Amino acid sequence: MASSECELYLYTPSLALAVVAVIAFSGLAAVLCFRMIKTKTWSSIFFVLGAFAQLSGYTARVFSTQDPCNRVAYGIQSILLLLGPTLIMLSVNLTQTNFARALEAEQFCLVPIRWQTPLYLSLNTVLIILQAVGGIMSVASTSITALTIGGRMTIAIYVIQTVFWGFTFAENVCMTIRLGRQQTETSLGPLKKWKTWNQLFGLTTSIIGFGRNIMRLTMAGGIAFLIENEWPAYAFDGYQMIVVLGAWAIFYLPEKCEAVADKGTYRSLTRLEEIRRSPT
Repeated sequence: MASSECELYLYTPSLALAVVAVIAFSGLAAVLCFRMIKTKTWSSIFFVLGAFAQLSGYTARVFSTQDPCNRVAYGIQSILLLLGPTLIMLSVNLTQTNFARALEAEQFCLVPIRWQTPLYLSLNTVLIILQAVGGIMSVASTSITALTIGGRMTIAIYVIQTVFWGFTFAENVCMTIRLGRQQTETSLGPLKKWKTWNQLFGLTTSIIGFGRNIMRLTMAGGIAFLIENEWPAYAFDGYQMIVVLGAWAIFYLPEKCEAVADKGTYRSLTRLEEIRRSPT
């Protein structure tokens, strides 16, 4: 049932669901920001930005519950809730590269480790920009042609993201199998719990890369139940991001990767100094 005659929503937006999301993402954004600054793990900035995007999106949703016909609030929440998970996945991809490097498992990756950061950063950035453009066209334009193009662009980005993140997940699985057969010094020492921490990548990709994107694609396909009811969007999208960010906030793998990298740098410098001091 439409919330009002303007029909921005095909249901009445729930204040309670939006408030719970705002409270949860406020806490997660604060924790992730604190941990990033404390550990100087700047690659996690996109976790923080993703959390703030979700927080801002659901804050706009709170305003929508008071005025469902407010097009500004509707547009803000639509675009930010579209971009939040994509920003989160960008930090996941960067952390996966750092994790492989920390494990000294570069030879087990499908893509050479030196290419991964610039490649994954560039691809995700392009997808974020295109997704933002498609989202803006879908919510801000009054032209039927622009609305159609924006909708198709958004659908195409979901498909591309699913394939791309599926590939990064396959790379992680490949690394996991090969590393399990041929353990490295780091995987047996500083990161001996790597198999447990590695599950963060599977959790995130399965929720965002597959579950959330497939749900969004299903909604874009016009399934009436998903369009006319609000709770599936929270259950399979919004609150699922709380699970993802909560897991990363608890285990905070970037800090562990950074600690191992620092130790590796220290060991390398020590060995270099020993070689310089050794008699020729």
